Amino acid sequence: MRLELAQMSNNEELLEFYSRFPLENSMQLKLDRGRDFFKYYNIQSDQFVSYILRDDKSTILGHVAFVIETVLIEGKATRIAWSRDLRISPERKAILEWTEHTKDVFAEVRKIFGVEYFMTSLNMNEVVALNTFTRPRSQKRFMPRYFLYRKFDLVSLHGQFPFTYAPDSKLKIRRGNPSQADQYINYLLKKNQDYAFSLYTNKENFLETMDRWTSLSWEDFFIAFDSKDNIVGMMSSWSSAGVQDFIPLRYSLLAHNFRQFLKFGKLFSWSRTLTKPYHRIKIEASLNFRSLNHIYVDHPDIFHSLLWKAYDEARDNEFLVYAHDRKNLNLKPPLGWIAAVQTYGLYLTVLPDEEIPSFLHPSHEGLMNLETTRLI
Repeated sequence: MRLELAQMSNNEELLEFYSRFPLENSMQLKLDRGRDFFKYYNIQSDQFVSYILRDDKSTILGHVAFVIETVLIEGKATRIAWSRDLRISPERKAILEWTEHTKDVFAEVRKIFGVEYFMTSLNMNEVVALNTFTRPRSQKRFMPRYFLYRKFDLVSLHGQFPFTYAPDSKLKIRRGNPSQADQYINYLLKKNQDYAFSLYTNKENFLETMDRWTSLSWEDFFIAFDSKDNIVGMMSSWSSAGVQDFIPLRYSLLAHNFRQFLKFGKLFSWSRTLTKPYHRIKIEASLNFRSLNHIYVDHPDIFHSLLWKAYDEARDNEFLVYAHDRKNLNLKPPLGWIAAVQTYGLYLTVLPDEEIPSFLHPSHEGLMNLETTRLI
């Protein structure tokens, strides 16, 4: 077996390999990257590296990508690598071979990009993945250790009950206007100072991200103004359709019941339904949703008003999804919304011969704002 860097010429192979590993949760989801496997990484960073594990017949047995970013940790600009899309064939030989390469891969990524830490996210309901990565390790094998840094909820909003309170009438919520971009960015950078792992450290950094983000423009932002025309909140609404689609293959009993409830609620205009699973209709149809990012608000009521606006202006078959740090009360799902929650863990990956960094200490428990694209 051999490990090699993935190239654009491997695009078709990776698309086929990746489609063999559906996400197993409350629903079985197939991830479809369309025609460009690497586009989703390009959105997140202009620097990333992808590795392929092949057997003697050149068949792909494993893949992992590292997306490189500079964030603020304890007030210091720090280079981190997000481990994404780790997929290993279930053969024991492939798993053992991959672990043999771990140390060399980490060392190479550190050397090339000057990375200090490796982070990854795991769905807390995926028992197999948790057992594989986070259980205690034998000292006889050189295996990475996973330390939980923070728990996040991936919240999906599917509708509103009749008793949901109305948005704040004193707020003016407008679509973003490119001519006022400086005003929006100044607000974002000011709010970003309150968060750990801040991604946007200056205006140039944010604009570079905007340029890379496929199909995202200022018109996709919702900006909240108070009575004096001061910005008091903002969020962006983005669809990953064509970049990364989520195709439901099968629903668990719990998810099936929730889907049936949404169908019932739609009769009264309470909710929007979920896509039918492949095993029922034999057609691969993706979930329709808007991913909410760049969420900064001064008060929970402002967040509720922004959600109301984003939901109202989404298509009739689209629901909303956003990442919520449990410590951030401003972004708690408002009462009266029909919501579903999945819990994710944000983990730091540390090799056995490395020291545990100080920011994992409980004393460093500030708020963290994580874009939804870091979880899914």
